[in-house]
Amino acid sequence: MHNTLLTNFISNFNLPSETKLGVKVPKKTLTDNTDLASADKAIVKDVLKSIDWAYTLKPETINIPTYNDGVREYLEVAILLVRVKSLSKTKQLCKLLHSVIPYPTMLIVEFEESLALSAADKRINQADSHKLTIENQFDSGWITPPTDDVQAKFLADFSLTNCSMVSLYDLYVDFINRFNRLESATFTGVYGENQQSAESSEVTNVLHQLKSLESELSTLRNKLKKESLMSNKVTLNVQARDIKKQIQTLKEQLLS
Repeated sequence: MHNTLLTNFISNFNLPSETKLGVKVPKKTLTDNTDLASADKAIVKDVLKSIDWAYTLKPETINIPTYNDGVREYLEVAILLVRVKSLSKTKQLCKLLHSVIPYPTMLIVEFEESLALSAADKRINQADSHKLTIENQFDSGWITPPTDDVQAKFLADFSLTNCSMVSLYDLYVDFINRFNRLESATFTGVYGENQQSAESSEVTNVLHQLKSLESELSTLRNKLKKESLMSNKVTLNVQARDIKKQIQTLKEQLLS
C-alpha cells in the first residue's frame, strides 16, 4: 500500500541527496542487545516490522557544523524510517529506539497510510559520558489522511529550508520546535509558526505546566461532582477558577 503522506513528507523535507543512507537495521541488532529488558524485547518483537537508517545529517553530508558544549553532543543526526505492525505501543517503541541509538534521532514511523514522527532531546549522561540520557520525548501521534489543517501545517513545516543551519544542535532544536507547535495547537487551536523565535525549552516547559494544570482541573471537577457540602463546593470552585486563569495565561504565552 502506497503511503502518500510519507512520500509528500520526504519530498517536502528537502534533504540533500548526499544525506541518503538507506541502510537496513536488522531487528536482531535490537533483540540481541543484552541491556534490553525482556519487556522491551517483546515490544520490538510484537510492534516493529522493520527499520531503515534512511538519512544521516552530518558535516560531510549536509555542511552543517557539529555541536558539543559538554552537556549536549550533536555530531550527527540520524533519520530512521520505522515500519510497524499496528498502531499500538508505538510511543513505547520510539522511546526504546531513542534510548538505544547513540545519536540525536528523528523517527519517521509508518503504518499503512498513517504516519507519526518522534524526536527526543538528549544530553550527555554525567555518570557515563559515552551514553546519552533522554530529557524529553516529542511525538506527533498518528496522522491519518485526510489531515486536518493543524496536521497539514505541521507536516509542511518540516523542511530544511525553514530550519537553522548554525549547527546540528540548532537544526534539531528547530525540529523540536515543530513538535511544540503541534502540541500547542491542542490548547490554542492554532499552529503557531510565530513560535519559531521562542526558545524550545521554554515552550516545552509551558506545555508541561499546561498538561499538569489541565489534569489538576479535571481532578477538581470530579471532586465537585461528588461534593455535597456547599462550603467545600465554594472552596473547590475558587481553586478551579484560579487554575483556569493560570491556564489562560499560559495559552496566551503560546500565542504571543
